[in-house]
Amino acid sequence: MAQQERVLIPAGSFHSILPEVKGEPISVDSFYIDKTAVTNEDFLQFLQVNDSWQKDEIPSIFAAQNYLSHWQEASTPGLEEIGENRPVTHVSWFAANAYCSDKGGRLPALNEWEYSAQLMDFDSMQEMNRFSTELIGWYSSVDAKKTKAVGSTGIQNRHGVQDQFGLIMEWVEDYKPIIADELSLDCGTVGRLQQLGNTYSYAASIRYITRMSFNPKTTTGMVGFRCAYNLEDRESSKNSEL
Repeated sequence: MAQQERVLIPAGSFHSILPEVKGEPISVDSFYIDKTAVTNEDFLQFLQVNDSWQKDEIPSIFAAQNYLSHWQEASTPGLEEIGENRPVTHVSWFAANAYCSDKGGRLPALNEWEYSAQLMDFDSMQEMNRFSTELIGWYSSVDAKKTKAVGSTGIQNRHGVQDQFGLIMEWVEDYKPIIADELSLDCGTVGRLQQLGNTYSYAASIRYITRMSFNPKTTTGMVGFRCAYNLEDRESSKNSEL
């Protein structure tokens, strides 16, 4: 299976929209993450050597009925029609997790994904708010039937991670934080999650709320994934290749 390009995210910290200890941002260790989301072609290659995850083989406990429903056949998705360079969607958390494990990685932790997503540079607060306003519009009208190719949004963080916004939503390892049990899916909850006090945080709160509506069998056309890798595991893999 071809190795997707991976990006090193240096250790750092960020402020979450979730309640946190005042003045103490969340710390994140260094990790690697895929530059782009996993594509239909990537996932097809995985299924060719892991047929138990094909849509006519996967147990119902691991995926909802519309698992890979946009593919023509279990092992013949019709790449020319759906787009080999488009992100794979209609995959459950279980399937995404299995794919990443097969590649020697894992799904990114929620805090890793959000930290990477915040590592964007804007020339001014006005530019950030303009971007955030556009982002809110995208979250409000995601068209799961017209997904574009990976790398096509023109959006990337300062380290080169592409399309964390504007393409699809993505699975994370702990998509339902502990606090989720105390929250409901309403506008009041969205308001209470806006800890950062800016437009960007409103878009982030929509993302958190949407995740909270998922279960690990969810297979929607608006959600795909990318993988993350522990620093020590990636360095060990590099050394073994030499």
